[in-house]
Amino acid sequence: MTRTHTLTAGLVIGESPRWHDGRLWFAHWGTQEILAVDLAGKAEVVGKGRPGLGWSIDWLPDGRLLMTGDELTRREPDGSMVTHADLSGLADDWNEIVVDGRGNIYVNWRMRLPSRGGHRAGSHRSHHS
Repeated sequence: MTRTHTLTAGLVIGESPRWHDGRLWFAHWGTQEILAVDLAGKAEVVGKGRPGLGWSIDWLPDGRLLMTGDELTRREPDGSMVTHADLSGLADDWNEIVVDGRGNIYVNWRMRLPSRGGHRAGSHRSHHS
């Protein structure tokens, strides 16, 4: 049987867990931080997230970190965050992200259904850049 152990505790909401470069990375919505934790439990704040809930992380094939929000932001090698794509005109509350091995980026948003009109459940929008 595989032995399990706790890497870190005291999180408000840990979201978008990803294994990258020998550490578990995730969005800590409670502190608006991106954390990376190694197998010994040593945690490091590796970036600042957006305020509030609903953002996630993943990496481009070249190793640069992406983060969802009103914009899709990218962490440069020097640690600065820059706009990768402005998504604000398409929807708000961008949430989950997945990047495939070719660098295609897939994001979704939390759709709030209005009491009348608006998008139907199961509908979608596409954007190609």
